Amino acid sequence: MAASQNAWPVRGPVRIGAQFHDFQNYGKVPYLHGGLDVRAPAGTVVYTPVSGRVTISSYRIEASRVPLRFAYIRSPFTPSSDLSSKYIEVSIVTKDGTNWCFRHLDPGSIPYHLLSKAQSGADVVAGDSIGNVVPWTEPVLPVTEKYDHIHLEVIASDGSYLNPVPLLEPVPDTQAPTIHGIWAVPNEETVAFAGANGNLEVFGDIDFVLAVTDSLPGGGYLYSPYRVRASIRRLEAPAGIVIPFSDVFKFDRLPIRGDRTQLGTVIYKERLKTPMGVLESNGAGGPRFFLMNLTNGNPALGYKPEYALRTSDLADGRYALDVEASDIAGNTASATLGFTVRNRR
Repeated sequence: MAASQNAWPVRGPVRIGAQFHDFQNYGKVPYLHGGLDVRAPAGTVVYTPVSGRVTISSYRIEASRVPLRFAYIRSPFTPSSDLSSKYIEVSIVTKDGTNWCFRHLDPGSIPYHLLSKAQSGADVVAGDSIGNVVPWTEPVLPVTEKYDHIHLEVIASDGSYLNPVPLLEPVPDTQAPTIHGIWAVPNEETVAFAGANGNLEVFGDIDFVLAVTDSLPGGGYLYSPYRVRASIRRLEAPAGIVIPFSDVFKFDRLPIRGDRTQLGTVIYKERLKTPMGVLESNGAGGPRFFLMNLTNGNPALGYKPEYALRTSDLADGRYALDVEASDIAGNTASATLGFTVRNRR
């Protein structure tokens, strides 16, 4: 096992629910998930993959649409009063300052050795048990069974959210993401330009929106892809590459710190009216579905709602948008949208 890869926090076959880069909107509050849901039956023992200083907290979530906010409010864990809670967090900070947070532990299962180390300031050791998975109450479609899971967040010393998957042992994956469609829409609007692939005309500042989902073999749950790349080609003279293939998203870490509502509606589009009907991003009870905005920035530039493809920078004529969506194992799906720029009328 490579030095950067740790054992998974549960033993046996790995089952993954929501990924850390997924759009979520429980309570209609849009935010980035920020963690990895490791699915396991209630009562499954959870082990820490890392060594470090441990704290145990009870927490609640404060989230609102107006003002847009998502925050954790923590308090010290009290075994005598928190026994019925699903919202218990064990936090382990490694020597380099990385914080591994495990949520949804059964409060009655927190072992005495962990309570003692949290109180004394002693370190836990990789492989120590830290409690059991708490019973969940709701399913997440399309799988109808209860969504028992541990929510794992890994936060770097600078406060940025790290993707836990590259830090854990590889999971076999041979399934590429599924691209359901691509649409052009005026920048920050919700009604797509009319016209099918090949006779789509656009003008002004526009966004391209990708409908896409990913999954793991046998998992059943849908999530967004790890990496999206795009390029633009001119199809008529002078034909050639206008914008070469480059990353739109690569989720080794989230491009935010702090409140996870940041960029939730910039990276993802909540709703889009297309010629085929209305589509909505669904990151709640499922079936999950994702609309990703391909023109609101990139890892090098950052992400802002005012970013767009300015068709005024292009000569009128026919073009093609080429898109690749990949999972972390490198399985890739591709699609192309043909469009015509008509700015001079």
